[in-house]
Amino acid sequence: MVNFSEARGRQTLPWCLFAVLAAASTGVQAQDKPSTLSLQALVSQVRELNKDILIKRAEKGIAATGLDRAAAAFQPVASVSATEGRNRQPSTYEEKLTRPGSVGSFYQRDGQDFTAGVSQLLPSGAKLEAKSSLSRFITNVNQAQPDRPAGAKDNRTFWGLTVTQPLAKDGGAEVTQARGLVAQLDLAVAEQTQFDTESSVVADATLAYYELVLAQHRVSAAHEKIRTGQGLLSQARDLSRQGRLPETEVWEVENSLARFQAGLSEAKQAERERLNRLNTLLMRATGAEAPVWRAGDPLPEVTIRDAVPSHSLSLAMENRPDFLMYKKLIEREGVQLVYAKNQALPRIDLVASYGQNGLAYAARTALNPSTMADNPTWTLGLQMQIPLGENRQGRADVVAAQLRRENALLTLKALEVQIANDIDTSLSMRASAIERWTHWQSVAKREQQQLELERKKFTAGRSEMREILMREERAVNSRLMQLEQQLAFAKAQVVLESAQGTLLQRWPS
Repeated sequence: MVNFSEARGRQTLPWCLFAVLAAASTGVQAQDKPSTLSLQALVSQVRELNKDILIKRAEKGIAATGLDRAAAAFQPVASVSATEGRNRQPSTYEEKLTRPGSVGSFYQRDGQDFTAGVSQLLPSGAKLEAKSSLSRFITNVNQAQPDRPAGAKDNRTFWGLTVTQPLAKDGGAEVTQARGLVAQLDLAVAEQTQFDTESSVVADATLAYYELVLAQHRVSAAHEKIRTGQGLLSQARDLSRQGRLPETEVWEVENSLARFQAGLSEAKQAERERLNRLNTLLMRATGAEAPVWRAGDPLPEVTIRDAVPSHSLSLAMENRPDFLMYKKLIEREGVQLVYAKNQALPRIDLVASYGQNGLAYAARTALNPSTMADNPTWTLGLQMQIPLGENRQGRADVVAAQLRRENALLTLKALEVQIANDIDTSLSMRASAIERWTHWQSVAKREQQQLELERKKFTAGRSEMREILMREERAVNSRLMQLEQQLAFAKAQVVLESAQGTLLQRWPS
């Protein structure tokens, strides 16, 4: 890391005294210094507070509820009903002939009906339903029977078991479990989408943090130029008053100092913009709840001989969240395609049922198994529902599912090409940044040497003040250019880690 506070050669006592006074004149107190924030702390806060990350986490939570909804299809369902009522109907002519006397003109039923049942979907697609009922009633017809006990009601009972097994549409474990499998894949897609968003936001925050570090260096460099200009201006005015320096030289220094001050204002604005960018990622408003802070970490050192994994592409295929997301999406569309093909089949259901009935004046007698065993009832048969002509809806659903799967496959292939190009671009960016940093390191070293030589010549009276200003500015600018290449190297490293899908491994949650 290049430090702008490095010693820049031997300086005179008045020059040092002026630098101290200039620093004191800024009015910066120790207690007013902004707090510092490390990159690791920033990333932790971003992962906890960033809006986009929180939204994706909520979407993942929503997707997780799909597992319960899918499992609910196999949950037993109980149904219970209890009713009491009266039913009065006028008799037809034929009914009057069979119901002589006072009961012939109408039919009336008073009673209570109770039913209870349990149904459940089985993995094979069969629907199993067990049902029991009890009806306690009396009618004006049976009430007129002479041998009937006074006030006695009939108790009719039934219990039965019905199984409906689809043989085509909705049949088979692959179809009945498709909803649960899709819910699991939706959750996996949501999880990888969250990781992809998290990686993207962390990459943005890391790059913005490094840019803030460089912006802080630019502010420091601007202050350094101003301190140099102020020191030279003081010397120039002293020499001008002594008649040893023309007034035009003083003007030259004043113009340079004004340029340096304008540069400081520009550097501070750039620093503020980068700070606000980071605070936006943190969902904080600068100057309100969030205090002004500084980046505490330096730019990463340029590692010229740092080894880059030769298997970057395979590493990306194993770690890139967006690549893993599309693989899960393809698997999901495959399940949907199987389901769509099944739904295009005709409905052919095998239906079987068995039950027993009971009837007595007492409910206990009517519910007795020995009483009900004498009155069995059963059915066995097929139910079919087939469209007349072509099943246009089923065919359209299959075509749509096939196209969605092909689209996901094409997207995955395109993403694979993009990943390969991203890795190549990041490696080229990294190599180029290293090369430029090496050149600018040499330039900065030579500029510093020339500056020190020029100062010695000026002290000996063999140089001009404008030459000192030019050399000073070039030395500072060359160090800034070296820092820019260091920033480019850091950015290339972030881009490479993002392309490989390994960026979040720096900061495990």
